[in-house]
Amino acid sequence: MSPPSQPRPERSPAATSRRGAPDLLLISDLHLGSHLKPRMRGEYVHLAAHIDVSLPRFLDHYAAAGRWQLVVNGDFIDFWNIEVGHERRLRGEALAVLRLGAVMAAYPGVEDALRRFLAAGNAITFVVGNHDAEFLYPQVRRALADRLSADPGDATITHSGSPRLDQPSRVRFVPWFLCEPGGAWIEHGHAFDAVCRTGQMLAPTRGGRLVQSFAEVATRSFTNAMPEIDYDAADKFISPWDYVKWAWARGLRFILYAISLYLRMTLRLLVLWARTGRVDRAGKAEHAARLERIAAHAGLQMSTLTALQSMAPPPASATVAGVLRITALDAILSVLACLGLGLGVTAALGMPRAAGLALGAVLGWLSIRRLGRRRKRRAIAEDMARVAFDIGRATGCPLVLMGHSHHGSIDRGDRVIYANSGCWLDGSHLVVRRDRDTGRLAELELRSWRNGGVVVLDREQIPVADAAADEPVVADRALTDMSAATGP
Repeated sequence: MSPPSQPRPERSPAATSRRGAPDLLLISDLHLGSHLKPRMRGEYVHLAAHIDVSLPRFLDHYAAAGRWQLVVNGDFIDFWNIEVGHERRLRGEALAVLRLGAVMAAYPGVEDALRRFLAAGNAITFVVGNHDAEFLYPQVRRALADRLSADPGDATITHSGSPRLDQPSRVRFVPWFLCEPGGAWIEHGHAFDAVCRTGQMLAPTRGGRLVQSFAEVATRSFTNAMPEIDYDAADKFISPWDYVKWAWARGLRFILYAISLYLRMTLRLLVLWARTGRVDRAGKAEHAARLERIAAHAGLQMSTLTALQSMAPPPASATVAGVLRITALDAILSVLACLGLGLGVTAALGMPRAAGLALGAVLGWLSIRRLGRRRKRRAIAEDMARVAFDIGRATGCPLVLMGHSHHGSIDRGDRVIYANSGCWLDGSHLVVRRDRDTGRLAELELRSWRNGGVVVLDREQIPVADAAADEPVVADRALTDMSAATGP
């Protein structure tokens, strides 16, 4: 009989420093500023006003309950949906700074609450998401940090912070992930969503400006010009036929308008594939340099980050086949080809044109059915849950936390727990408590903020990591690198 296992002593200064470290309060997907565009439904404006009241109450509630490290895990600001009227005059970083100012001016209560939260001795970390990739611009980070600090020169504010969760500063921005060796891995999660990610996502630039993802181009070209469509239509509509039925119910004029926007969007997506979505050499070099710095600061081997990169799919805009599939152009072109084939066959046989159209319609229907069987349904919440367990094993972290999917949940695996903070607009958030004796992350709760109070939806004890907390982590399986690196 083997002797009972003994608790592993805390041997490193980093592990010792976790004693007395603050608990974690994690929120994501607030999408501030999503109403700041010319065409907008009234309920979204009312929602913005509600956020400016409810979020300050939320932050004040937790500030009164103890000391926290608030992790805003991506999509704090919805730069995709903001139009301030200077889009033709300004570009890139300058336009992003202007949009940030418009958002903060629209939410004065939120800005004041964040300042109070910091003044109470708490810390805030902003993790870059897909809707707020503009935080990769230095001046955008600086502009928000200056607004939150009474002293713009405050040395405790870092504009590009360490990815180590157990090395907090008052305000920091991290471009990809937070980690605590042997504790937790935190990232937004859009790197595992092909339509929302770009290549070289630590520096996805072309000519110094951020390249756009497939989803951003679609949002700016189609959704922003059509307030009739729900914000989460991409998650509710499973197939192109769902969009057709939705437009058909609104009449002929609306159908023609939708078709014109669809054609504009498709053209821009093809341009994205051909040129504008491709990161240039300077962006690739900067991505590689940042990747090395992050690995060194986080105490991770490059092989671990390489393994994580290989788990992510290539961007949807990386191939023309991806663009055709997601826009349903492959189905449209297939039907047109079948109609042409039917007309050609019947013409060669001397048969009426109507027979050719009928034959083409049958062939087109069979072709669409074949494409439908091959098309994978977009199920980002399930995909993220599956990959999270691989992340936990590759990094040696028993806890993996993400956002992006807007679906709050706690999933249990083999010595790895995955939790998603959901969307704060629904009140969903996560609380992670530390053991008061050792400082390790010990308990996880999925909570909901409702009517000025907190409801605990689920709770789980966090297992102790197998690896020593102060040892560099090497991926436990061989995974090949990808040409399109994962990112912020």
